[in-house]
Amino acid sequence: MRKMFTALATAAALLGFGATAAQASVAGQTPGATPACGAQCFELSSLRLGTHMILNAYVHGDTGVGGRQGVRVNLHGATNARPNEDFTAAAVGSLGQFCGNLIPADSYACLNYKPTDPVYESDWSPFGNQRDLCVGVGVPGIAGENVTLQPCGQSASTLWVGDMSHAFTYQGNTYTPWVNAADPNFSHPLVLTVDPGSRHPWNQLKLQRLNLLSGQTVPDNQMFTLQFGPEV
Repeated sequence: MRKMFTALATAAALLGFGATAAQASVAGQTPGATPACGAQCFELSSLRLGTHMILNAYVHGDTGVGGRQGVRVNLHGATNARPNEDFTAAAVGSLGQFCGNLIPADSYACLNYKPTDPVYESDWSPFGNQRDLCVGVGVPGIAGENVTLQPCGQSASTLWVGDMSHAFTYQGNTYTPWVNAADPNFSHPLVLTVDPGSRHPWNQLKLQRLNLLSGQTVPDNQMFTLQFGPEV
């Protein structure tokens, strides 16, 4: 576990390179994780909603039990008392380590990004206990597909690649689009996107085409950052 956390920290550190322009609209705050998960946990948040809204498994009761394949994943208000917000690294490294292995060599990511670009997989880990359910998609390559919990380590659909060409540092946090590694398209990759207008759950995470605006900027709802450890 410690090895995976250290590797993820290294991958997050890579996000400090290659910053370009993006929209900036929100102030940062410290994310949360339960004390039981502690420093091994990491939190993902968006530029659109701020770091007080973090990765969450939408499981009834928020007790850390009842998670299963297909459960939706959203962004929820950060607190150190919600086990459904605990996520740890199941796999992490650089793109060159995964292409031709778990990620198809002819995928968009392998054909268009650098071998040094970061890759990570996030395992739902209530109270620090990995459940082998990772953030991904049930059917890859479809715009509008809900991001859900899926079995870890079985396909590229639970792996996410940092688009370093559009990285952006704002208020001390580096944001980047995260491309789903299973995307077979040859242009306009499918990236992690938060939908602030969704209901049941609010702020549903989805796959949408990377939406480049004028000046090669990326919308705030497609820019995400990683932080580590519990809120204190």
